[in-house]
Parts: sequence; C-alpha cells; structure tokens
Amino acid sequence: MKVKEITRAAGLTLLLTLLSAAGTNAVAQVVAWGVDGPTSRKADVKPIFALLQARGITQYRINAYLADGTDGFQVKTYREMIQLAKEYHISLKPILFTPFQEGDRTDHGKYPKGDAAALYASAYNRTYKFVSEFRNDLPDWELGNEVNLQIKDADGKRLFGKGQTATEFDTPVMNDWAAVLRGMSDAIEKVNTEYGLHLRRALNTTSTMFGFLDFMASRGVKFEIISYHYYEHLGVNPHHFFGHRDEGGFDLFKKLASYKKAVVVNELNCAEIYDSDYENEAGKPKTETGFKSLYATLKYFAEQTDLKIEALDIYELLDEPAKAPPENRFGLMYDLARPKVPFFLLTHFAGGKLSADEKKLLMDRGLLP
Repeated sequence: MKVKEITRAAGLTLLLTLLSAAGTNAVAQVVAWGVDGPTSRKADVKPIFALLQARGITQYRINAYLADGTDGFQVKTYREMIQLAKEYHISLKPILFTPFQEGDRTDHGKYPKGDAAALYASAYNRTYKFVSEFRNDLPDWELGNEVNLQIKDADGKRLFGKGQTATEFDTPVMNDWAAVLRGMSDAIEKVNTEYGLHLRRALNTTSTMFGFLDFMASRGVKFEIISYHYYEHLGVNPHHFFGHRDEGGFDLFKKLASYKKAVVVNELNCAEIYDSDYENEAGKPKTETGFKSLYATLKYFAEQTDLKIEALDIYELLDEPAKAPPENRFGLMYDLARPKVPFFLLTHFAGGKLSADEKKLLMDRGLLP
C-alpha cells in the first residue's frame, strides 16, 4: 500500500472512531437523508457505506448504465453493492440509463431504423433484463436523469423559469425521450405483473419545469415518485417563488404536493458552487456563503409542512477533481478522509453523530440552532 493510501485509510479510521462518543441531533420532517454517490464503476463502496452508517445517512443514489442486462461487470458490481448495502442498512436508489442518453438511437446497431419504435424497444428490453435481475433487492427505479434539460427554447436556452406547461415539451426531442421513458416504465410494469411486485418508478424534473412531468404522463409514461432537484443561492425562498421572481412564481412544496405522488429530492446543494469565484475552501467568502445557503435550504425543506419528502439526497458525496469546474467541487468531502463543513451539516439534519469539534465548526458559523 502506498504512503498516500495509508494516510487516507488512517484518516478515515480516525474519523469513524471519533464518532463513537458523539451526540445526536435529529430533525424529523424529512423521512430519510442521503447522498449521490461517485459515478465511477471502480468506486469501493464498503468504506463509503461504513461512513454513511456512522453518520445516520441511509440513502445512496447511484447510476445504472444498462448494457444488455447481462453485462457481467455491471451485474456483478450491483450484486456486490446490494450485499454491502444490506450489511450497512443503506437503501440503494438506481438511476437507469440507456444508450440514447449518449445519443445512440440504434443501440449499437440492434435497432437500425433508429425511430421511436427502436428507442422504445431498446429501453424496454434493457430495462426489463436489468430490473428483473434485481427485482427482489431494489424497490425504486429512476427513469433517467434531468431529461427535462434536453430541451431548449428558441434562443437556445434551457427552460429555467419556464416549462410549466406540457405544450412547451411537445417537441421532436421530447417525443423521442417519451418513447425511451415509456419503454423503461412499461418494462418495470411488466416485471411487477409477472412477479406480483410493486416496484416504483421515479421521474425527475428540475427548476420550474413541471410541464415535463405532465407531458410525459400524457405520452403514457407511468411513475409513482417525483424526483426533484434543487440548487439555489442564499436568499431564495421556495415558499414565495422558485426559479424566478416574475409573476407565475409558486410555492415549491405546494406545487409538488399537488401531484399527490411520493416525492424525493435526490439532488440538492447550494448554487454558489456554480459561481466562477467559488473557492471550495472553508474560510473563503463565497464558500462560507455557500455553507449558509445550504443550511437555509435544508431548514426550508426540513421544516415545511405542506409536503412529505420521502428522502433528501445531497449532491454529491465526493469531489470529482478530474472534472472541469464547477462539476469537480460539489462534494460533501474532498475525499473519504477529508470532510467539508456541509458533511457535518448533513450529519446534523440526518440525526447522526457529531464530534465536539464538528459541532463547534457549525456553531461558530451559526449553522446549529
């Protein structure tokens, strides 16, 4: 083992050991708290799950790139991950991806026409095989990720502050996506019917783009869960408006509740991270503003009374330094041995254990009641 690896492992061991004598602070408005995991297929999840369990964090959202459902590496990886998740009492939340996510309309030539029927067949067949494999282990399946952002307006901009009607999504690209998502949805329904199960399907949207959900429902995409993503700056109040200050703003929680479906917020962080002057270093002004922003947001979500939130996941657990800014700095931790202040914030809201020093870091910033 290299010196750097030994140091990192020792740091993680020390971090876990310090938790044993620490107190608990529980906030109960959100049912469960979690994180988005590293996307790398080589990530070792055992130390990750051990750390999450020690902190009271129970949800782990992770990609599932569908090959043939018989992709030996993918299936083996998920089998191992599921076993470890059971050991550490972690709920895995897979996000399903098909080749169309990467622009492949023919699924490596299997469906040469590349039309809507081909997109449906590819998504259906891949989803059916993979979900069938893990039908007794994973109850919830997310149909893609941020598909609503695949559409742009006449000016080439995404529909932030708009997208509240289904009509805005009735475009060629969204109809293609409807074929893909309906294939996924129908495949899971088939698994449920065949095996007498009640696997749930989650459909995701962001910002003000609730018209995406309505459009997909009108195209036959069935889902039981709304998964929602939230990134905003300090000072934004989701009760008074969301995404824009113009007329047409709404109370986010009332809007989500109006669908009368289960709701998870499975990506959330401060929007300051997107700013070009974000330092990603405690003590620096923009970073400290980001800490306050995340704290305010978590309080809004934890204390609101209009909506039951089944789970809230922070994006994401670890920094990804190989990526370009800002995608390289969303982590709650620099690495598993070096947590950031927001990791302690999540621990607090999840009702997990904080050391005296960690509590002081939060209290000195006004981030504890």
